[in-house]
This record gives sequence, C-alpha cells and structure tokens, in this order.
Amino acid sequence: MRSGSAVLLVCDYSLAYLGGAQTAFVRQARALADEGVPVVVLAPDADGLTADGVVTVALPRRGTVPVLDLPLLGRARDLEPLVAATARRHDVGAIIVHSEFALAAAALAAGERLGIPVLHTVHTFFWRAPAMLAPFAPVVSRVHGALTGIRAGDRFTGSHALNNALRTMTLRIAQRADVVLSPSRHQADALRAAGAGRVEAFSNVAQPLQISEPAPGGPLRLLWVARFAPEKRVEVALNAMSLVVSRLGEGRVHLDVAGGTHRAVPGVTFHGPVSGECVAELMDAADAALITSLGFDNQPMVALEAFAHGRPVIVSDPVLATEFGDAALGTPTPDAAGLAELILRLEADRSLLDAPRAGAVTYASERVAAAHVARLREIIASAR
Repeated sequence: MRSGSAVLLVCDYSLAYLGGAQTAFVRQARALADEGVPVVVLAPDADGLTADGVVTVALPRRGTVPVLDLPLLGRARDLEPLVAATARRHDVGAIIVHSEFALAAAALAAGERLGIPVLHTVHTFFWRAPAMLAPFAPVVSRVHGALTGIRAGDRFTGSHALNNALRTMTLRIAQRADVVLSPSRHQADALRAAGAGRVEAFSNVAQPLQISEPAPGGPLRLLWVARFAPEKRVEVALNAMSLVVSRLGEGRVHLDVAGGTHRAVPGVTFHGPVSGECVAELMDAADAALITSLGFDNQPMVALEAFAHGRPVIVSDPVLATEFGDAALGTPTPDAAGLAELILRLEADRSLLDAPRAGAVTYASERVAAAHVARLREIIASAR
C-alpha cells in the first residue's frame, strides 16, 4: 500500500445495528485512523459512524432481506461504478470487504479492474440454518448469484443443503479475494480445506486494555453477552445456573445476562438490551464471561471485550478452548451439566481463575490497534 493512500472498508450490513461483524468492522476503521491511515467506509447507514480520519459513504437501500435483516442495495454490476469512483476519489490503496453479498462482489470487481488488492474478512464460515429449511437452498443460491453475478466456483458440501448454500456464498467471495482474513485459526483451517486460497489467521481488534481487579468477596459473578439466537445456546447457561443453585443455594454464584427479556431463573439477572458502556460495567463486575455456543463461533467479540478487561472466558466449545488457549477455561462437556461442574469448581477455588486472567491480558495486548494495523500493513504489502 502506497504511503498516504487510503484503505476502503466495505460492508453489506447496516452499521445502524452493531452485531459482531459490524462491531469488528467499526473497530478496524477506528484502529486504522488512530494509527494515521486514511479510512473510507462504504456501507449502509455509514453516516452514523463518526471518527477523526474516517470518511463515510452511505448507500441507499432498496429494501431488506427478511430474517437476515440484510439491506438490499442492488446488483453488484450496478454498484461497481460507485465503488470504483470512491476508490479513485480517495486514492485507495487497499480494499477490505467484511461481507459476502452484492457490495462485496462489486468491491472485488472494482479492485481487480483498478489493480487494487482486495482482502476479504470472513466473520463466519459456519453458517447454520434449521435442516427443515433445506428445501430453500436453491432459492438462496439463485438470489446470491443474481445479486453478486457470481455463479461459478467451488461448492461447499459438508452439511445439509441450506448450510451448504450459505457456506458456498462465503466461499465464492473468498475465492475471488487476493487474501482471505480469518479472525480465528480454526476457521482459517476450514476455509483452506474448502478451497478458499490464501487464508491468513488475523484477529479482530481488541479494545485498549482497561483492567480492574474483581471485587473481593461476594458471589462468583459470571456474564453472558450475545444475540438471543439458537446457535448461541443461552439455555445451556440458564440450565447450568439452575443446577448450581440447586447444589449451593442462592447467593454463591450470580449470572448477569445482557439482552433478552426477564425470566424467573434463580441466580440470574436479565438486563435486557444494553449499551456498550453497560456491557463494560458488567464485565468489570464479573469474574469471567460465558460463551455457550458450540460449533458456530469464529472469534466472538465478547471474548475480546472480556480479555481487554482482564477477564477470562468459560467456553462450552472445545474448539474455542483451544483457540483462546491460556485465556479460556473449557467445560468438561459442552452441555449444562459440564458448565455447572466447572462453575462449582471455580466457586470453591477462585485461584483457578488466576492463570486464565493473566492469559486474557496477554491475548488482548497482542491484538490492540497498533499491533493489528502493523500486521495488516504487512499483509496488504504482500498481497500486491
């Protein structure tokens, strides 16, 4: 990337809603700007992002895809001139796409035409849909092909028809990028095995370290933060708490749940939808964060949030336990009983959290803005 040239960040998803992918996208934009790299953001509702050194270009939407809440922006061939004009106007030296739909495909085509390297950040290759919806797979494939203009390429075949169609969308975008970026090693391995080409394991940006010591005494405090979606398995956390309370009684372990609506679960407080500031406060009050997904997550942003606060994560997925290494505690089994067993051990001996807490700080410190941008510069240079 030429000195002084800009990075164009592209996303099909609306930035009005900050899910995991959008949060990672916005944090990367701010990290680049903080390190002195000019940034241009091209995405629906981009004008809501305000940061020094970041230029935003918002796209009007023509509708919304139901269920996915995906803005309809038009076809890639119609969006490509806008992407190309934006790249020329702002002296763009690299393009990074964070999605798999029409705008991402337009950015790939514009980058190829202009000789600008394009990187594709894959936020999830592990799309998961109910098997009962498998008959809709041909519709998904046709719609994606019509929007992106991409109808050729390898197909993913390792699951039922709809999962295969969804993962094929990601794969075909990835195969057209100069470099694919995966925030986790295990997803990088899966992408390479599927034929994605050059894939680099490259973490999302961790927030600046903001570590406070857990309050001495009191109950063991845990925090669950995620979308209330089946793949996140909040029920595992709630059922585990019921088992823990049945053994210890109330007051020894407490679980805070950010999001959702109140339910009568002993030892659990539901906070409903909360701001990022509130999540940070809950994290400071917690001894550890819970991640109860299994076989779905890539690099959950809540893990980076926990690590930046010096808090380890308790994970049900053995793959995530390996991914996060010393910063994580894996449950003996991925079900509620396994989670309850680990919680009981931690309640009896808080010192078991000391080493994972140190591992969390190390993990986050290696992924803050300066380190992220330095590595990204190297990858972009190699892509050219």
